[in-house]
Amino acid sequence: MAQPDQIACCVIDRYNTLPKRGKPTSKGSGLNRKEEWTVLAGFVVEETKADKAYLTCVALGTGLKCQNRKQLSKFGDSIRDSHAEVIARRAFVAYLIEQLSILQSDSKSISILRQIKYGKYQLCDNIKVHLYTSLCPCGDATIDSGYDQNINEERCAKRPRRLLENNDSIRGSRVPDSPGGLRLKPGRTDSTPTLSMSCSDKIARWNVLGVQGGLLASFIEPIYLSSIIIGDLFNHDSIDRALNQRIANAFVDAKKPVAAGYRINRCKMTYTTVNFERSQTELAERGVETITADASLYWYLGAKAAVALVNGIRQGSKPARYKCQAEKLWPDICKLALFNKVSNLAKLMSMEFPKELTYRQAKQRSVDYNQVKSQLFSSPQFKGWVCSPVELESFDCTGHIAIDDV
Repeated sequence: MAQPDQIACCVIDRYNTLPKRGKPTSKGSGLNRKEEWTVLAGFVVEETKADKAYLTCVALGTGLKCQNRKQLSKFGDSIRDSHAEVIARRAFVAYLIEQLSILQSDSKSISILRQIKYGKYQLCDNIKVHLYTSLCPCGDATIDSGYDQNINEERCAKRPRRLLENNDSIRGSRVPDSPGGLRLKPGRTDSTPTLSMSCSDKIARWNVLGVQGGLLASFIEPIYLSSIIIGDLFNHDSIDRALNQRIANAFVDAKKPVAAGYRINRCKMTYTTVNFERSQTELAERGVETITADASLYWYLGAKAAVALVNGIRQGSKPARYKCQAEKLWPDICKLALFNKVSNLAKLMSMEFPKELTYRQAKQRSVDYNQVKSQLFSSPQFKGWVCSPVELESFDCTGHIAIDDV
């Protein structure tokens, strides 16, 4: 397996080739000058040939922000959670769709996927997938980091325990007396609550359901992370508890075995000494005052270009609160765009995919995926998971609301 520093460099090197748009910048001047910082995350594919490992960064994202409930679009045309790990994973899903589409036009194309039966693919045997993140994932993985939680009020501020609508998910990223708990991304303590689970919770979920997600579960067998490489705030015990130990006993009912292809994945967690130049730690060591970056960006192999985002929409565009944005303005990793891509993919594969399907219905098409998801969310560790309400997933693949009464 490739070394952690090699994987980190693979993502950082790719990031450095991207245009400046969406990257952190300097704010103010003179004594008031501040440097924006952000988090970088990326997915790296490791291909083994003749005992040699070849690394390729196939998707990456940056970001620290998260939309609150009042900002959410019922059309799925914006990005709800712009934390780097989530942005990178959505970009990875777009990359997988691109891979599947290429294979439909040329089945002999070089790909990380191989067909196992008609309409179904899996990761090639000589391929591993790694996740790099420049900062420990927010939530349960950070609670023993020893980090000054007041440094960054957007991501790591110390907050009192809050319960949300009788749910078992806690508002706040650091609650020392409750290790192992689910957490929502709250922004500031006085901000409107969100519906986004912490990155620790989401990565733990990927370790059961796979990183391909529900939309692609009908097309691809679960894809699991081989390793996670982390820069700042690395604490092995906390990260292992948050990402591995919490799911170890998620399926205790022998009468309901995990569906074929799914498993409890235990990914390797390692630290990298490679510094990301726009991390808060790196900037602080230079003695400069820092501020969280407003924008985020994403890129994936096969995309026309990297895309900059602000508040979950393309930088420079205006939010259309009561109507769906024009298709050319959709971030192509938002729910609606991915749904549209999957609908087009199904047509290429001559698979039944009714145009009146809603986003939620499309995600429910994979029986096995949803069976395992139901088992996971029934376990004591994950029963407090906050799911999207139906009114936020009732759009069809063109952005029209398919259910009139939601």
